[in-house]
Amino acid sequence: MPATPEHELALDGATLVCRNGTGRRLPAVPKAARRSPAAEALLALRDYMERHERECRATVESWLLTAFPVPVVLIGQVWPDPAWRAALEHLVVVPGEEPPGMLRGVDARGRIVLLGPSGEERVSPAGLARIVHPLRLGELDSFRALAARLGVTQAVAQLARETHARPAGARAGTGVTGYADARFAELRHATDRAARLGFGVRGGYAVCRVVEEGVPIQARYWLGAGAPEAETWTGELLWVGADETPIPIADVGAVAWSEGCGWRS
Repeated sequence: MPATPEHELALDGATLVCRNGTGRRLPAVPKAARRSPAAEALLALRDYMERHERECRATVESWLLTAFPVPVVLIGQVWPDPAWRAALEHLVVVPGEEPPGMLRGVDARGRIVLLGPSGEERVSPAGLARIVHPLRLGELDSFRALAARLGVTQAVAQLARETHARPAGARAGTGVTGYADARFAELRHATDRAARLGFGVRGGYAVCRVVEEGVPIQARYWLGAGAPEAETWTGELLWVGADETPIPIADVGAVAWSEGCGWRS
């Protein structure tokens, strides 16, 4: 974009770059160009694209946590968008009643292209596909080996997702106190950490919504309430159902337990 009579600006990834009238790229953006309307427009575009990428990843992760059945036609429609494609590519999905496969692309007819655990390619016309949580993926090790052979990584952690098993003796009560009493000099430090780990923050809790066997469950970890700059001590980790009633630990499913225990103070 023209910025001054002598300079043009562009985005190189997330970096604002400048070239002069002869087409030579400059090592730094001159002040006049950086203060131009063109710079403001490009930086606003960069901020929008970064938000869009975060929203795409958050949406795809919510599909993983809720076992949401995604219409294959929707995957085909968003695939040309680099942000959506980056969030979806290489995830293991279950199309309809078919075996799971690693999502590699969408063909000209809108069908998803999948790789099986041994690397065999197939095309699926299924109407719906689910992104599988690693605890629900029976061939997890095979798909991990496939990803390693291909040298691919996932923008939304699935195959490399950290999981947490419930200790054998954790059956009584409705909450876990092992994460309690972590001190933060300021409440905002705790809420910022929760956001970085992908948790929402509501009513003083870090929260994570999961659907376990078709039943919505929300994990909640107390961070504290009050002024953002006030000292805080964390509290209990618990799970609640749709009616906001705490769920006995013995009834918390494997996925809900694992995702709730994903907090690290």
